[in-house]
Order: sequence, then C-alpha cells, then structure tokens
Amino acid sequence: MKKAPNFNAVLRLVLLASLGAAGSALADGTNPYHLEASVISPFDYAGVVTSYAPSHHVVFGGDTSFDVALQSGSTGGTNVWFDVKPYYLATAMRGVVLSGGANAPVPACASGNYYDGGYVVQVEVQAYYNGTWTPIGWVKYAHVDSITVNNGAVISNTYQIAKATWQYNGRCSTAPHVHIEPYNYRHYACYTNRSPFQYYDAVARVGGGRLGLSQCP
Repeated sequence: MKKAPNFNAVLRLVLLASLGAAGSALADGTNPYHLEASVISPFDYAGVVTSYAPSHHVVFGGDTSFDVALQSGSTGGTNVWFDVKPYYLATAMRGVVLSGGANAPVPACASGNYYDGGYVVQVEVQAYYNGTWTPIGWVKYAHVDSITVNNGAVISNTYQIAKATWQYNGRCSTAPHVHIEPYNYRHYACYTNRSPFQYYDAVARVGGGRLGLSQCP
C-alpha cells in the first residue's frame, strides 16, 4: 500500500546512500528511475495561493491540496492549464485525462450540482525516459468549467483543459479559485506554497522518491 513505507524500501535507500549513489535510480516497481515532474501554475499569468498545503482540506484523494487564485481576481473565462515540466531525469512529459472530461463531467461538489462549484478534472502525469512513458502520478483541478478535453485524451505537457468562470452559487466554491490536488503513485507529492507566483513557477511536484509528504526543496 502506498502510504506505508516498508522495511525493504528503507533498506534500499540506506544501501544506495552507503554506495555513494546519491541521485541514482531506485527501482520501486512503478517509477523505477524516480522520474519527477514540476506542476506549474494553472494560470498563464501571476497568481496567489489562497489556502495552503498541507492544512487545506483534501477531498479528492490527493496527497495534499491547496487553492490557487488570480492575484487581481477575475471577471470569468480564465484559462486553466494542465502544465507539467520535467524535473528529474525525464526528457518529456504528457497527460492522460482520467476523469471529468467534457464527455463525462464530474461535479466538484458533493451535491452533484455543477452550479454549486463547477467540475473536477483528473489528469495523469506521464514521464518519458529511456524510450518509455511511465505514469508517475496525477493532478486534479476542481471548480472548473467549459472543459475542452475528453476522458482518455492524451494531451501535451502544456494544454488548456478548461476555463474558470466561477459563476456559482457559493455552496462549495465561495471565491474565485482552482482547487488543486497532486498525487504521487508510489511515494508522495510535495508542495511549494510559493505565492505570489508567475506562470512558470512550480506549485507542486509528483514522482520522485519522497517517503512522506513535505515541502519541495
């Protein structure tokens, strides 16, 4: 189970360190080279974190969560981007839409009503290295609408997946923002809490070999 590091995993870390193998690959079955990706701001210009990780509520199964808003507010129609960049070893990145696409939208609120807070879209992060695409985690973007991708779509590492108009009744989305939850398949995602940020700043990372949730170095 992902959340319970076992003795063998810890022992392998110790052995690598003792062999002077810092930065070397650690095979773990799902991400054998510890490929890692930076999750970039969902907006294409400056923004702020309005609810910080790790204290913000996790409602969609992520390792952690945080809210991101536009620094100057919004009048609606703001593009929301799936944007990931290679951080460790990977030479390319892409996404696969797992759920919440335009052909099968998933409401972001427990009420099941879109007007209470928009939709949530889940995109798997895949890293390319040594001739192979490896799924390393996923990111969920909540309180979005006008979704432009379908479930199963394979998208580029920088792709506009939806818009955020935030014209909701406030039952579960009370201010202009996108709720983000990153998840690392084998180990843990990390978060930056960097705010304000520019469009190229990382707000989190997935992949890698962290054995617990932490702030990104």
